[in-house]
Amino acid sequence: MNTSEMEDYIVSHLDEALEKGWIAAYYQPLARTITNAPAGAEALARWLDPEYGNIMPGTFIPVLEKAGLIYKVDSFMLTEAVKLQRRRIDAGLKISPISVNLSRQDFDRLDVLSFVKEQLSRYKISQDLIVLELTESLLVQNKDKMTTVVKDLRSAGFRVWMDDFGSGYSSLIFLNDYTLDLIKLDMGFLKSFTATSREIMRSTVNMAKRLGIRTLAEGVETEEQVRFLREIGCDMMQGYYYSKPFPPESMEAYLRSADTPAETIEWKDFYDRADTFMINSDAPCAVLEYDISQDHIRYLFLDEKEKDELRGLGRTNRQESEFILNNKHIPLHAKFFEFYKKIINTGEDATIYFSDNSFFIRMSGSMVVRQEDRCIFSLSIVNVTEDRMQTPGKVLVKTATDIVLLFDDVHILNPENDTADNLINNFGINAGLTDQDDLRRGLRYFCNYMIYPDDRERYWKFADPDTMIRRIQQSSDGILRDSFRVMLPNRKNLKYVWREFNLLLVPGSNDKKVLSAIKDSLATDDLNIIIRELAKEQKII
Repeated sequence: MNTSEMEDYIVSHLDEALEKGWIAAYYQPLARTITNAPAGAEALARWLDPEYGNIMPGTFIPVLEKAGLIYKVDSFMLTEAVKLQRRRIDAGLKISPISVNLSRQDFDRLDVLSFVKEQLSRYKISQDLIVLELTESLLVQNKDKMTTVVKDLRSAGFRVWMDDFGSGYSSLIFLNDYTLDLIKLDMGFLKSFTATSREIMRSTVNMAKRLGIRTLAEGVETEEQVRFLREIGCDMMQGYYYSKPFPPESMEAYLRSADTPAETIEWKDFYDRADTFMINSDAPCAVLEYDISQDHIRYLFLDEKEKDELRGLGRTNRQESEFILNNKHIPLHAKFFEFYKKIINTGEDATIYFSDNSFFIRMSGSMVVRQEDRCIFSLSIVNVTEDRMQTPGKVLVKTATDIVLLFDDVHILNPENDTADNLINNFGINAGLTDQDDLRRGLRYFCNYMIYPDDRERYWKFADPDTMIRRIQQSSDGILRDSFRVMLPNRKNLKYVWREFNLLLVPGSNDKKVLSAIKDSLATDDLNIIIRELAKEQKII
């Protein structure tokens, strides 16, 4: 059959093909990059003809577009996707969104919004289960009309994606004319995988994310492409690397065989929020998921700066860092747990310092989103050893590793100069006790605003800087210690906790400097041993 005859056959047999099921909806899975889990599918039309076999989409779609009949296929595909969602819900199966393609003729021949809403209402399907894909050419060539259309679709609760972004017309500036949820990028652009093509893709993803637009790469075929897309923070992936399109009856088998359990619609917004933090920037940053009930954390994304920081600590991959964060048999784990708990309970940013593998580490984190027993954190782990070593009066030694693990707050006090220098501040005590600050003013503020009212008089006698050094010298073991109730950093509920305060002279300071250390009053551990070893080394000055 020549080309003309094939075109005539396609046009004349379209209605029969739709009626008899020669045209069928196949579904190609989408994967979320950060989890590698199936997270939806795209509905794709396939013509399986009884006479001519598989008529390729590249053959029948242009013919039907030319004949003004493609709207029939698009309408059929949308209805098939809606019906499939209804069947899966009725069967009690996991549900994730299905995207369907719309063309220019759909908007010329139909009231698309009314048609889509009618189908959803008929099968009792919510808008979040169907995504509408519009081609780049449609949005560019019909800009005046389509800006209103897109606005109406999104106002009705539909997510709108742009297909084939960058295929011929658009630029990121063009996105200023539309409010879109996602753009689809063709990985065919990266077939050469040159430095230039990779940088263009990286810049496109970064710019789209900064505009609040998510990204999906289609045509993903190789492990190298997958690694690159994870590195640049692309949100979703689609292609033969994961699966070819398959008929609906094969979907459940595919989901069962996937390495990672499929993402359900209930968790879509949760992971969408995580995606927004997958941006490579000048600051070290990672995105992690924390399972509260299991006390287990896993990396979802690391930018290049954070990877560099971890490599500097001797962690060559994310699995090694996860092992440290999840190892419940090391003293650090209790500190990590309290760190996560503070972020979860207060919703506020948190920072802790700890020693790891002879390095001094600052870990900062903030809450991204929480759902049930799972949280997403934005986290930064930075090696600050060099900063500490170069700051006068803050030399870290091996014994200080134990100090960091044991204490919430460590300061060097100089009553003669009336100064206080911050060594470790995990407790959130800042007012009046920052570097080279006024010691007496800071202690008085701390007494009046951080100490439980009934403990203030007793605390001031303990912390009195005018008599501090003399009292330490007169103590039996060279240490002044007492316990007081202190306000937690989160003051919303005015919660006070017991903390043990320790004061001792800094070795090598000619009895002029005092080490002030605050810790959990229950965590006595080997404090005396640690203090004695510290005194022997005489290296904190």
